[in-house]
Amino acid sequence: MEDGAFLVSTPKGIYKPRDLEYALSIKIKRDSPYLDGSVRNRADGSWFFAYHQEGPDPQQRDRLFTNRGLMACIRDRVPVGVLIEEPPIGRRPQYRVLGLAYPVGWEDGYFFFESLEGPAGPRGDTAADVLLTDAEAEAERQAPADPPSDDYEARRRTYREIVSRRGQPAFRRALLKAYDARCAITGCAAEAVLEAAHLRPYRGPSSNTVTNGLLLRADIHTLLDLQLLAIDPASRRVVVSRSLHFTEYKVLDGTPLAAPQEPAHRPAGAVLELMWANFQQAEALR
Repeated sequence: MEDGAFLVSTPKGIYKPRDLEYALSIKIKRDSPYLDGSVRNRADGSWFFAYHQEGPDPQQRDRLFTNRGLMACIRDRVPVGVLIEEPPIGRRPQYRVLGLAYPVGWEDGYFFFESLEGPAGPRGDTAADVLLTDAEAEAERQAPADPPSDDYEARRRTYREIVSRRGQPAFRRALLKAYDARCAITGCAAEAVLEAAHLRPYRGPSSNTVTNGLLLRADIHTLLDLQLLAIDPASRRVVVSRSLHFTEYKVLDGTPLAAPQEPAHRPAGAVLELMWANFQQAEALR
């Protein structure tokens, strides 16, 4: 700028001036090692994206001043400039100014941004929008499987999909035993539609502990994963998103979470606390 101030930092993706509490801009890099930076557009003219924090460890987020600058922007609703790296001209890096965006949330090492363009007011759960858009794009990229050779093969594929949705068989069996083969929220005893839900996302076999799971009816499992309901860790009662208050799921609001037969199998308090914080953040944007 003419006064000598900088809008970006050459070495860092997040630029926070030394004398400001807030981050000023971010750069979406072409060679990012993270699953971030893909800008998605909505029909209303708004756009949104995910951007990885500086540093690989979510637990160390606040040790770096750049991340603290973006967290301050979230707290006080301060927008930042967004630049996208373009192919260089010679040895000079090139950037395109995309516009201004609010950092609206942070989860699991990623910041989530919403553009200033588009209608005013909340636009929903940005993190869920990013994840769903990614999943849909991945599904479209996958090569279609060869059609089944006969009806029996078609049924085999259907059953494989059912088993996959239900969760790892051993994990599901453990939850069926712990919760007496009933949904922990609705009490549904139709075992065919009961699924093993991870409270913290699956990160390998160590995730398949009963204290990191709930036995849930399939539709309730989906709502939990979409952060449309959560468990209040203080009361251990169900809280339903306000976006569902005019649906049949409203009646579940305030339902006590069923206790497993063994007290040691109760969902871990720390896990419920984290899920609750993520749910409240998502609710604030709805």
